[in-house]
Amino acid sequence: MQANFNLELPKEFEKQIQQSVINVVTNTIGSLKTDSKYPEYMDKGQCAAYLNLSRSTFDKWLKTENIPVVVIKGAYRFKKSEIDKFMLAKQK
Repeated sequence: MQANFNLELPKEFEKQIQQSVINVVTNTIGSLKTDSKYPEYMDKGQCAAYLNLSRSTFDKWLKTENIPVVVIKGAYRFKKSEIDKFMLAKQK
């Protein structure tokens, strides 16, 4: 005999679970040693290529999305693991 349950969780709890899963996946990915052609900190061009986007599309995303970035004296740097988290959070 099989029982079926429909469980509705509060939205805040769902978001906490989602963030926990994202953190575990990102940490696991980050701990894997890979020979990537992309450095841990990328400039705009490298990050656009990493995301398989044109530079102009990436610049548009930078203005309209909350892409994690560090700006030091006008130089943009994107941490690869943070970009991975950003993309995972955007998944539907």
